[in-house]
Amino acid sequence: MISPREATLSMIGALRLARFDEKGAVFFNATVQGFWNSFWVAALIAPLYFLEFVLRWNVDDISTSGLRYFSVEIIMYVMSWVAFPLAMVYLCRAMDWSKRFLVFGVANNWADLIVSAFAIPVQIAVTAGVLTGSAMSFMLALVIVYSLGLSWFVARHTLNISGYAATGVVALAVMINFFIRYWGAVLLVSA
Repeated sequence: MISPREATLSMIGALRLARFDEKGAVFFNATVQGFWNSFWVAALIAPLYFLEFVLRWNVDDISTSGLRYFSVEIIMYVMSWVAFPLAMVYLCRAMDWSKRFLVFGVANNWADLIVSAFAIPVQIAVTAGVLTGSAMSFMLALVIVYSLGLSWFVARHTLNISGYAATGVVALAVMINFFIRYWGAVLLVSA
């Protein structure tokens, strides 16, 4: 269980990283225990994420059963939290970045809290029809650019790698997310 002190320091670190301040990384518990504790972020984000996909279930014309829809969404949520860190373990070993993996993993998870605090409400507003047209396009583009920029910044400064290598890390994250979403869509359509 994460302590209130560790959670507070991690939030401070995440907020500093969110402002593109590389010194935010010093606030994280870059240990094995700190890495596992950082997955509490998934629990913090889960209520907003679940609200969004329940709203999507009610608004969109989804032709699969509720049980299948919710099961697939939950599995995709868990996979999105597990697949990228697992891939990064192997990439860090292959690229000799292992000594910096823990600080990257912890910082990346906490940065996801900041990104989700912006992205999920925007997605809820889009799904509910509150954001439409050019406002929707602008907000979605803003969220995507900020998310990619923050991911790049976190990879660059926590792994202490080049900008090109950080771009590769972000590309890996995007590809993994794409395949998880594609797999989920295939499962929902093949009912």
